[in-house]
Amino acid sequence: MTATGDGFTLLLPGDPTPKGRPRVYRGHAVTPQRTAQAENRLRMEFRRKYPRAEPYRCPVRLDAEFWMSHRGRPDLDNLLKLVLDGLNGVAYLDDQQVAETHAFKRVPDPWAYGARGRYRRRKAGDPYTSCGHEYEPHLYIRVQPLPEWTPLT
Repeated sequence: MTATGDGFTLLLPGDPTPKGRPRVYRGHAVTPQRTAQAENRLRMEFRRKYPRAEPYRCPVRLDAEFWMSHRGRPDLDNLLKLVLDGLNGVAYLDDQQVAETHAFKRVPDPWAYGARGRYRRRKAGDPYTSCGHEYEPHLYIRVQPLPEWTPLT
């Protein structure tokens, strides 16, 4: 069974995790434990939501929204890389099938609306907001098959 025409969607609560650099020990590359756990969580959540889904065997589009709890690092490309690798074999056979992506990272506003009715620097414990709208840190993913296309001649 594959997903409907709308594709697969997945929402993971909590701060998104970036792909960590492999460490080399005695000539062998070792994936950081945090990265392995995050990729495993992504796969498990996908399998829980789509237990009988077959991976796409065609080109796909991947959309990813990274709603962070802090400003600054990690870089968007490292966040996206974890998602691409984590969905290998479950949403698509291989991440080289991903022919189109759209990804964004949202970080909390630097200013918060204070009790005195004025904006002030954001403090620990303030709600997370982006452009004044509250949110909770999470990762949202959508994978869709690309429509048939014909190259221009």
